[in-house]
Amino acid sequence: MSKYCRELKCVIAKQCLSGVPSGLLSKQHSISSRQIRYWTQVFAIHGTDSFLPTAHTSTAEAKLQALNLMWTNGWSLTHTSAVLNLSTPGILSVWLKRYKEQGIKGLKPHAIGRPPMKQQPQRTTKSDDEMTLEELKDELAYLRAENAVLKKLEELEQEKRRQTKKKRQ
Repeated sequence: MSKYCRELKCVIAKQCLSGVPSGLLSKQHSISSRQIRYWTQVFAIHGTDSFLPTAHTSTAEAKLQALNLMWTNGWSLTHTSAVLNLSTPGILSVWLKRYKEQGIKGLKPHAIGRPPMKQQPQRTTKSDDEMTLEELKDELAYLRAENAVLKKLEELEQEKRRQTKKKRQ
């Protein structure tokens, strides 16, 4: 989500295009004059369609096309971003950096957020008659370990209760 709403961006860009200096608008709205000049550039190119969400960032090929557009025309990051109606020139800058470091692989979309937890393998329960001797031994060892852990946990909880009672007395 954008820090500034689309309507505010359009209003400020219109004011700047009508002759109000970006420095003055910067002081009035507490927004950097560079950002205001960028909004003005986007608004001058796209008009009322400025700052609408676009689906250009979905593939590595589309990102590479954007970089090629910049390189073939000799445009700056800012101008190319304005032509593509990106929310900020920083997006194109990140694409460029990733492309220089990793090539086309760096432009491929990657998962956002934390990776999902690994699923614990589901134990298929067979009847005791169907299990081999080795499987029965493994299950017995697992159950003994589980039992020992539960006993230790209970012992620790009892010790904690005893300590609490001693403190109260």
